Amino acid sequence: MEKNVLSTGLLADERPEVIYDLKNGQGSFMYNHNIKEVSVIKDKMGGITVTTDGDDRANAKMFQYDCVRVEYPRTADNIFNSLLTAKYPANTESKLVNEYQSAVLGLLGEEYKKPYEDFLKDRIAIRTMVDADAETYNIPEDL
Repeated sequence: MEKNVLSTGLLADERPEVIYDLKNGQGSFMYNHNIKEVSVIKDKMGGITVTTDGDDRANAKMFQYDCVRVEYPRTADNIFNSLLTAKYPANTESKLVNEYQSAVLGLLGEEYKKPYEDFLKDRIAIRTMVDADAETYNIPEDL
């Protein structure tokens, strides 16, 4: 059974560290990404609603981000593979490839190509983001 290691849409009052060491003696860390400042509405009961910047009801700013747990080693390739696998488990990626190939062969409609093409674009975006963060935080590509 696969563990869910990806959390999306998290909120924090302070900007989270991109690399957060779990200090568990095993080299595990959190890779926080897609960090952006957002306007929120905090109510008296402790509820928080993300809203648009122009919303007059907004009464605070927070940081919204996604987070994936990455096990040792701390390399760009490992971060990339951990994030890609968390977003697209092997069975999902296989399904996308099979449906794309079926569409190429004319067995399925052309609309079955788009999800795989979107996956490839997202894969490139993830690689670019991870490589930029690895350079910024002096993380090697591999061991």
